[in-house]
Amino acid sequence: MELIIAIFIVLPAFYLAATRSSYLLDYVFFVVALNRGIRRLVDFYINGAFNPLSMISLTPLVASALLLVPAFSRFHLLTPQVRKIAILLMVTLAHGIAVGILNAGVGAVYALGEWMAGFGAFLFAATAPVGIKTADRWMKSSGYAALIVAIYGWYQYLTIPPWDAFWVTEVKFVGYLGQLRPTEMSVFSTMHERGPCASFLAWAAIPMILHPRWRIIGSWLTVALLFSVVLLTMSRSMFIIVALVAVLQPALSKGRGMGRVLLFAALMAIGASYGLDHMPGAERIQKRFETVSEIQNDGSFQGRLEILTHGVPWIAQHPLGQGLGSSGIGAGRINGGAKEGWCDSGYIEIFSQFGWIGGLAFFAAMAQIWAELSRRIQQGGRDAFIFTGRAVLLGSLVFLYVGNIFSGFSLFWVFLGISLNRMTKPVHQPWPEYHPPLNQPMPWDVPHSAVG
Repeated sequence: MELIIAIFIVLPAFYLAATRSSYLLDYVFFVVALNRGIRRLVDFYINGAFNPLSMISLTPLVASALLLVPAFSRFHLLTPQVRKIAILLMVTLAHGIAVGILNAGVGAVYALGEWMAGFGAFLFAATAPVGIKTADRWMKSSGYAALIVAIYGWYQYLTIPPWDAFWVTEVKFVGYLGQLRPTEMSVFSTMHERGPCASFLAWAAIPMILHPRWRIIGSWLTVALLFSVVLLTMSRSMFIIVALVAVLQPALSKGRGMGRVLLFAALMAIGASYGLDHMPGAERIQKRFETVSEIQNDGSFQGRLEILTHGVPWIAQHPLGQGLGSSGIGAGRINGGAKEGWCDSGYIEIFSQFGWIGGLAFFAAMAQIWAELSRRIQQGGRDAFIFTGRAVLLGSLVFLYVGNIFSGFSLFWVFLGISLNRMTKPVHQPWPEYHPPLNQPMPWDVPHSAVG
């Protein structure tokens, strides 16, 4: 039954990929958002036991990997500059899989699938022969998927559904996620962990903050709902990243969008001063977020700093890295669900997986993305995707200190792909010829004595 359900989840993706439909990307958002919730229902009601190697948990990788089918067939549609970016990323992945097969075996294949999910989203969005209307629809689909996650998040927080409690117990997350009592457990909603849940919600909210055309039903109220559930996940880092992206966008765009940023800041201030005090379990939430003011004593911050301190010498001594499969889903699939590696520090994890060659190729691609977006702006590009793309890129690179957002499907990849699509490339129109009115003397025909 588990296999049948997994097949039914990916079948629409196969059809959409075969027909080269732009709705494939919309569908992937919902598969990524809901698959783990479906898996827990199956484990609880059908299997009667937790399966750490459930086929349903692989459906996002399959669905997002199918993005590569139409993407590679349209590879020739990339501009020369964007093609260089794609090749640099392929060099990164090629080095990682070559070393990973030697060190991790089949685990490297699973890890490659995880990375190809993000790369596939990027390439699909960059090559799609679509217009702004379709690109805006992708942003909204992400928002609607996040809205479902947020609504269920509040239900989970207030009730602790039995299938979720069963999963928390089986994976031994009691304590880590709090206690299995209403308002005493951190929300993970339909996702596989509280961190990915917070990340999915925050990235879906970022486009709504940056431009009104990407907002869904409820507008700013929906943004407030998404961030209320980010609070319930107890994930603090996403607030920092969202604030950074929100500030960077007008800073990099000569003040464009400053009004929206100020409105967002006011919304957050009202929520922090009034809404938080009236939330169920407010004391526990406030205690968690108060540690931000004493970051030097925060265990999470210190742990990541320690990883960075030990990781840099390790990278210097291992120029080839460990390859794909040394951390993340690849390590989990071959170690009974346990994670290994430097997964709490994105910078170290990238170099530990891809070594010097792959790591430098990856960051060279990021630099090329920045250069290409800047070039399009200098050439007269005015689409919102170009201006916000640079802010999203910088925010994601800052987030690498906290974790590796690049190794998986994310709205970040989609956003960058759209911003580099041919549709955002400035089209230069020739200057119109000057045709003076009939019987009107040309400037050089006017006598000097008549000038001034």
